[in-house]
Amino acid sequence: MSAHFRLFLNALLIFASGTLFAGEAAQIVFSAGEARVAGRLARVGETVGEGEMLVTGGDGYLYLKTRDNGFFILRPNSSGQIVSYRIDANDPANNRIKLELQQGVARHISGDAVKSARKNFRLNTPVAAIGVLGTDFTVFASAETTRVAVLSGGVVVSPLSGECVASGSGPCNGALSLELFADKKGHTLQVDRGQIPVLLKGSDKAPDAIAPPRTNEPKTNSSSNDAAITNSAAVTNATTNLLEPQKIDTIHQLVNGALTRVAQSGAAPLAGTPLIWGRWQAVLDKGVEVDVASLQAKNQLIATNNYYAIMRSNETPWNPPVQSSVAFSVQDSQAMIQNQASGKSTPASIENGLLQVDFAKSSFFTKFDLVNQNERFNLQTRGEVSADGRLYGGNQFLLPNNMDVRGALSNDSQTAAYLFQTRLDQQRLATGVISWGK
Repeated sequence: MSAHFRLFLNALLIFASGTLFAGEAAQIVFSAGEARVAGRLARVGETVGEGEMLVTGGDGYLYLKTRDNGFFILRPNSSGQIVSYRIDANDPANNRIKLELQQGVARHISGDAVKSARKNFRLNTPVAAIGVLGTDFTVFASAETTRVAVLSGGVVVSPLSGECVASGSGPCNGALSLELFADKKGHTLQVDRGQIPVLLKGSDKAPDAIAPPRTNEPKTNSSSNDAAITNSAAVTNATTNLLEPQKIDTIHQLVNGALTRVAQSGAAPLAGTPLIWGRWQAVLDKGVEVDVASLQAKNQLIATNNYYAIMRSNETPWNPPVQSSVAFSVQDSQAMIQNQASGKSTPASIENGLLQVDFAKSSFFTKFDLVNQNERFNLQTRGEVSADGRLYGGNQFLLPNNMDVRGALSNDSQTAAYLFQTRLDQQRLATGVISWGK
């Protein structure tokens, strides 16, 4: 028997033994707003495989429970993937776990397999490699910058270079690397492309300042002691325990219950109308308008955020109009401003609205004034019109864009509706829905 054949046979036996699992990486335990996995709408309970692209829109949140009871959470306007999640139950030294955040904000809470083989874990961004010493951390990524904040345990961050390549595995420990531990409260590690990591003081640069967590994100253990680092059994929420691994059935009940609320006062639109929009959650002392679950048989869910939803009839396909461009004006709207520090929400109104759609270029431009008491905010964005008539706003952080937009044209292109969201300042978030007509 040749040496090459023996190596092949050994590899085959290892594969057949089932000790090294590959393929399935995580399970979706919570999804809100625009959140997709490999292009499909994220649904609670479904599995996520290695290499499947994860994308969230401006209102999107995606919580994944990894196979070793850890968590990978994507906040709005983020994209990434679980590159590999291979666990060897017999020999943890063979574990190979690698994540990637291409842009946006994510949080990672180490599971059992990561803790047992930390040297084999890595999270890559476009400019840095992150290894763990625990851990529970958040990270912001763009094409040029990475920032990391630690909630529990510690991390080691290294700039990608000839000595630390993106294709590698595990942390890059070297002269260019820098560590950060949870006891350095209020500090963030920043890496700019081609530069060494630097330690910043202050919360304004932290990932949470760019995309704050929802109230149902896991609470962390404040201790930086490895023995006390958050594990899946301790991942709880004071009010719902939403993310405990054993609570997946409860999550199904919570989500399905929220979607199947009966519309109050007969306010729900009838199925089959061109566009259906309104509140799917009670807000500002106003009841539910859109019973999403009962309408999904004949309508597709276009976009949702925490309070509003848009649906469109799927009985007829969307076709662009004959004219090359169309201008719409505001027909109706609902908007609110949330103070995330105080928890108080106040109503807002829409004025001076315009939606201009260029079908020849598959693009749109929209603007309006958001008015709240004595304040007026000028909001605008440019975006694209998809092949099925959906509206996707451009990056809200690239001027002159200053809000995120998700919506659609009606099947006859006579009306349109979109959800919008934008951060007005460090404490206040504006959210709403606008209906447009010719």
